[in-house]
Amino acid sequence: MRRIALSFALLAAVSLVAVTGAGAAMSPSYQVSGFGFGAQQTSFFGTGLGSAGDRGMFQASVAHDAWTSCATVGSSCAVTGGTFSVRTAQGQESATFGGGSFQLASAAPGCGAQSFAVNATLAGAAGPLVFTGTMSTFRFQFRSQCQTLFSTLQGSLAPASAPPTDQPPADPGL
Repeated sequence: MRRIALSFALLAAVSLVAVTGAGAAMSPSYQVSGFGFGAQQTSFFGTGLGSAGDRGMFQASVAHDAWTSCATVGSSCAVTGGTFSVRTAQGQESATFGGGSFQLASAAPGCGAQSFAVNATLAGAAGPLVFTGTMSTFRFQFRSQCQTLFSTLQGSLAPASAPPTDQPPADPGL
């Protein structure tokens, strides 16, 4: 009898957790960390931790200028499109890239590692979003060419800041 009572108590607790989790909303922002493989580094996947404590998976497919246009430290490659999605137990948020850049922040000599500052704007169903982070590439030399083996991507996805509303309107006569 004691086992049956314990089983019912456990079942009730699990049911309560399932119902409570199903009704929770997704976080407004996420910290993400993931990987990309291959030479072009256009697809990334990994995990995300929401500001409300929810956990999930993210996937991004990024269209950008050729990497040759950002081969020197300080130069940038434009983000020209793509998609980003986060899926948690609470739901899914999908967005499309509207613009941004990969700016080469540092590069080891030869075919060493590179670090890019990533800044991008996205349009999602919940409103405009901003992705800010770092992409690190790990390269090797093959037949006198640098080849990217894989990349890591770490950053944050958050709602875009609204412009201040307490500012007086600009004088149109200026």
